[in-house]
Amino acid sequence: MSKFELQIGLEHAVLFLSDTTLDESLPPDTGAAVVTATDDCICFWVQPYDEGGARVTISDQPCEDGVRYFSGTISTPSKIVTASDSYGFAYLNVPVEGVDTQVEIWFSDDANPEWTWIRLPIAAY
Repeated sequence: MSKFELQIGLEHAVLFLSDTTLDESLPPDTGAAVVTATDDCICFWVQPYDEGGARVTISDQPCEDGVRYFSGTISTPSKIVTASDSYGFAYLNVPVEGVDTQVEIWFSDDANPEWTWIRLPIAAY
């Protein structure tokens, strides 16, 4: 089992998952829902810094609590998924198994998510 945990305070309460070697296409309206996506980028809301900050877990295991809000695939030709903020700062680079990566996202709730759990097929090296 692989598991990464982030606790970060973000100015804008949103994170992105993408392969940064691509000129990724951001979802046109990132405020439309708690998760929005294109073929190569996923945008999701997190708890803002003034409410305690974001707690994000990235694992190859499914979440045992919460509600799954997203299941889909993004293009990852470099086999690296990066979690980044709205300024493009990369908080975590995760090696994945393939050039198309299955992603599942769970939240504690969608109105004010205290935590986020992301399942990726993390590559073993």
